[in-house]
Amino acid sequence: MTKRKIRGMAILLTVLVGLTIGWSIWNGKLYEYDHEAFQAIAESLTFEKKIPMKMPFKKLEVSQRNLNKVEEKLNVTLTNVNKETMEVYIGIEPKESFDGLKGEEVQINNNRGTFISEDSGKRILAWQEDDVHYQITYFYKLTPKEVSKKTLIRMAEAFA
Repeated sequence: MTKRKIRGMAILLTVLVGLTIGWSIWNGKLYEYDHEAFQAIAESLTFEKKIPMKMPFKKLEVSQRNLNKVEEKLNVTLTNVNKETMEVYIGIEPKESFDGLKGEEVQINNNRGTFISEDSGKRILAWQEDDVHYQITYFYKLTPKEVSKKTLIRMAEAFA
């Protein structure tokens, strides 16, 4: 090989490595959001619970809420102007059964959870902490990999 070809290959390799590292850093970033609206809704639940403090998208706001005081459960949908959507469930009982779905066991802080990589246009991470059940559902726009399993776990670990 000539020096010119070697130099071209080195530049190409450097660019590819840089893009890969940049994508993985950007793809896994979590953002602060205005969680006061979420906190105000969650205060209606009578049990001790945590709420999400960080999200994988910028400027998410509460777009829907479904509070059932009798059954002690809350479902909050957060959306931004780009239609990126996350749904967070908090309740005494699990939101849904994952029977028939291929789930992967994951670790969230000191708790075990279930990660569903793809279920009809969404990714799901569910876990129980003390006697409270939590579930994060990410509705993807193009592919499930837009928000990684690692990012969802980091989001869950940032509940406070």
